[in-house]
Amino acid sequence: MNIKSSHSDICISSEVIDLFKKHVQNKKELPESGGILTGKVLNKVIEIINCSEPSSDDIQSRYNFIRSHKTAQNFINYRFEISNGTEIYLGEWHTHPEGKPKPSNTDLKSFYKTLKKNRLNSDVHFMIIVGIIETYIAIYDKGKMVDQKYIIL
Repeated sequence: MNIKSSHSDICISSEVIDLFKKHVQNKKELPESGGILTGKVLNKVIEIINCSEPSSDDIQSRYNFIRSHKTAQNFINYRFEISNGTEIYLGEWHTHPEGKPKPSNTDLKSFYKTLKKNRLNSDVHFMIIVGIIETYIAIYDKGKMVDQKYIIL
C-alpha cells in the first residue's frame, strides 16, 4: 500500500497490512494487539517492511496493550542483523476497539518517551493505530509530529 504524505512517500508491505487486518478488534472478546515496525528509509521514500506480532511476554486486554521491551528489542535486533543493517526500527503499531481510532494520552506519552530515551537509526518514525474501520497513521520527524492521516486497509 502506498501513502502520500506531505513529509514523504510511505510504502507499507502487504505482509504488514495482512498482519494488521488479522488483529482488528471487531469482536468484543478480542484484546488490543500491537508491536514494532521495521523497514528502510530511502531519501523521501519510507518502506515499512515488517512488524512484530504480540508475544506471550506482552500484556493484552480489551483496552490495553503493554509490549515487552525485551521481546521488542529482540525483534529489532533480529531484523537489523538479517538485513545487514538496512532494516531499522520505524515505530510502533497497536489496535483500538473503535471505528476511527485516535491516540490516547497514554499512547502519546509512551511513544514520545520511546523516541526520546532510545538511540534510533532514523529521524522518521510512525505511530499506527489500527481501528475497526479506519487506521490512524502519525508521522514523526526528530520527535515531532509532522503529519497524520486516516486510511482504510
